[in-house]
Amino acid sequence: MEQAGNLSNELCADDVVCFIADRHHVTPQRLLRDFLDGKTSLSLEPNEVEILKGLSGPAANNGTTNSKRR
Repeated sequence: MEQAGNLSNELCADDVVCFIADRHHVTPQRLLRDFLDGKTSLSLEPNEVEILKGLSGPAANNGTTNSKRR
């Protein structure tokens, strides 16, 4: 759980996340919480969705991938 908290803190401080959150008049915390939970209460542009996926995807999977995969 601590790793998820660190991930969230790092993402909340990211300039791009802050910019997208500001565009939608929400806090970065709410933007990320809703996005990561799959909520559709925000009308994100397709490029915003792709940006958030790119920022949260690799970091969220860090350390959780199967090391035996080839």
